Amino acid sequence: SPFNINVRTPFNPSSVLATGPGLMHGVVGKLSLFEVDCRAAGNGPLNINVEDDDHNLVPVKVSETQPNCYDVSFIPSQALPHFVTVNYNDFNIKGSPFKVNVMARPEKDLNLGGEGKIRVYYSTTTSSEKVRHNCRFLQTLLERKKVHLREDFEPWIPVDIGMDREERNRIFEKAGVRMTPMLFIDDQYVGNFDDVVELDEIGELDRLLSYCALKYRNLKTIEEARKADELFRRQQAAELEQ
Repeated sequence: SPFNINVRTPFNPSSVLATGPGLMHGVVGKLSLFEVDCRAAGNGPLNINVEDDDHNLVPVKVSETQPNCYDVSFIPSQALPHFVTVNYNDFNIKGSPFKVNVMARPEKDLNLGGEGKIRVYYSTTTSSEKVRHNCRFLQTLLERKKVHLREDFEPWIPVDIGMDREERNRIFEKAGVRMTPMLFIDDQYVGNFDDVVELDEIGELDRLLSYCALKYRNLKTIEEARKADELFRRQQAAELEQ
């Protein structure tokens, strides 16, 4: 870091798109990923810079996946806010610099059992009007996208009624925050209401939802194949016993 790339094609920095979870959240020692699409940007140099809140530069790796499209990765080494600057022809693109909230790495990676699923954790007993407002508007946003009709969507899960303290703390530890509502996609914390709105504005929420649908279908196919294989083996065993 910084990493410099010359992009050939007429100058329009507003057409550079940067998307991905690595522009929102990160964990110390784990790879943070995002994509940069310059196909509609035109001619000009693309500069990508990552630094932490102490102004330490973080090494960046860039791979071109197709002409003028790049996968970008970095590994945070400190539990500090990080800032990703995506600059095109000496102009910051929309949203740059991006603030990335980096959490300390947990002692073990927590599995909440939500692989291939969409989950929202919320509080039914909160006295905060802001939290209640965020729940209503998050529900509206997801319903507008028909998420509530999908097979991979689970009904909203309360963290305060019918859930023991250990499970609740595992959810908060995985998210790195305690504020509800919390959206998880494919067992990964996506963010609170404000985070989700930001992701929706740049099209990243739709990409995450599409990925989860694909993951769910693949897991379902694998599970159906496993059950069919078990049934076949039982039938074979029964025939041998006869």
